[in-house]
Amino acid sequence: MRRFLVVLVFMAVAVALAAGSASAQGITWWEHSNPPHNKYSQELVADWNKKNPNAQVQYEFFAMTPYFKKLSAALSTRSAADMFTVIDTLLPGFTTKNVLAPIRPEWLGYKDLDDMKKAFLPGALEGYIHEGKLYAVPPIASVFSLYINKNHFKEAGLDPEKDYPRTWEDIAKVGQKLVKRQGSTITREAFDFAMHSSAWTMWYMEALTRQHGGSILDAAGKKCTANSEAGVKAMEVRSMYARKHKISDPTVSVGTNALPADDVPKGRVSMFISHAGSVAQFGPKVMEHIKVVPFPQVNPAKPVSIVYGFALAVNPHIPEAKQKAVHDLIKHVMANPKEWYDKTSYPFPSADFLQLPGMEVAKKTRYLDVFVGDIKTGVFVTRSPHFIEIADAMHRAMERVVLKGEEPKKSLDQACTDIDRALAKK
Repeated sequence: MRRFLVVLVFMAVAVALAAGSASAQGITWWEHSNPPHNKYSQELVADWNKKNPNAQVQYEFFAMTPYFKKLSAALSTRSAADMFTVIDTLLPGFTTKNVLAPIRPEWLGYKDLDDMKKAFLPGALEGYIHEGKLYAVPPIASVFSLYINKNHFKEAGLDPEKDYPRTWEDIAKVGQKLVKRQGSTITREAFDFAMHSSAWTMWYMEALTRQHGGSILDAAGKKCTANSEAGVKAMEVRSMYARKHKISDPTVSVGTNALPADDVPKGRVSMFISHAGSVAQFGPKVMEHIKVVPFPQVNPAKPVSIVYGFALAVNPHIPEAKQKAVHDLIKHVMANPKEWYDKTSYPFPSADFLQLPGMEVAKKTRYLDVFVGDIKTGVFVTRSPHFIEIADAMHRAMERVVLKGEEPKKSLDQACTDIDRALAKK
C-alpha cells in the first residue's frame, strides 16, 4: 500500500511539473499582418503577460500570403507556433491533415459545442467545424465593400450620395470622370483592384464568377470550372478597367501586403474595394472624406458578395497542459467584442454584437450597416485542401490578362490545367 501511495505521489508531481514546465516555456502566437489588428493583439499580449508572468506570450506577425504558406509548411514539419491565426479557406487543408487540435469548448467556459454556438452569430462557427469538432475560434467576420473618395466625386461634378456605382459597368462610367492623366500617364486612378496577394485575387474572382452564375470548382470540388463562360466574363470585368477603359494602372499602386488599400488615404485612387478593417487603418481623419457603399454587382437585384473570417487555432503537437493554457489565452483574446470592433473595425461574430453599446452610432459613422448588409448577401470562398495552389493559379491567370493582355479564356484554361493538377494530388 505504501509503495502504491509513493507511486501516486510521484505521478502527481510529474503531472504538476509537466504543467508547470509547459507554462514556464511560454506561449508563441503567429498572425498575418494588419496594422490595427496587430497593434490590438500586441496590447492583449502585454495585458496577458502582465497578469501571467509564468506563461509569457511571444507574438509575431507576417505578410498575409507568405504567412499562410509559412504556416502550412510549419504545420507539416511540426514547427508552428503554439497558437496561430488561420483564414477559413485553409481549414479543409488543415483538418484533413490533422494539423490542428480540436477546440475544447469546456476549456473556454461552455458546456459543449452546441452551447458555444449560441454565443456566436448563426453560422459563424460552421466554417471551422469538421466532422462535428470545432478547430478554430473566430474573432473576425469580414466582407468586401466599395470605398469612394467623396472629395474626388465632388471635384468631378458627381454627388457621392447619389452617383456612387451600383454595378461594375457603373464604375467604368463614373471612372471616366474621376481618372486623372498627364499625357498618357495615369496620375490618379479612378478605380483599382488590389494586385498584391493571391488571396485577394481569389476573393475578387470568386465574387465576380458567382455573380455571373459560375464557380471556381465544380460542386464536388474535384475539377476546375474557372474557365467556364461565367469565369471568362468575370476575368473580363477584372481586367477591363486597365485594359479597356484605361481608368486604372495597377503598376502605379503603392499598396503592400500590410496596407493593400494604401492608395486610398494617399488620394491616389478614387474607388477601391477593401475590407471593414480599412476603416481603422485609414483613421477618423481620412474617413471624413471617404464613403463606403455596397459591393458592386452584375445584377443589383441578385446581390452576391464574399465573406471570410480569421480564427485562432491550437497546435496539436504541444502537451495537453500547454493546449489548456492556449485555450486560456483564446478566452483572454476574445473577452471584449466591443473593444475588438473599436480597435480593428472588423465585425465581431458574437451573438450580441449588433446590440453592443455604440453599434447604432457605428452604423452611421463607420459604415457598419453597409458591411453587415454585404455580409447578409455573402458566400464563402471556394474551400479545398488545395486552396493555396488554386489561389496561386488564379493569381497568375489574372496577372497574364491584366499586365500582359492575354485573352481571358486562354489564361483561365492554363489556370484550370494548373488547378486540376493540384486537385489530382493526394
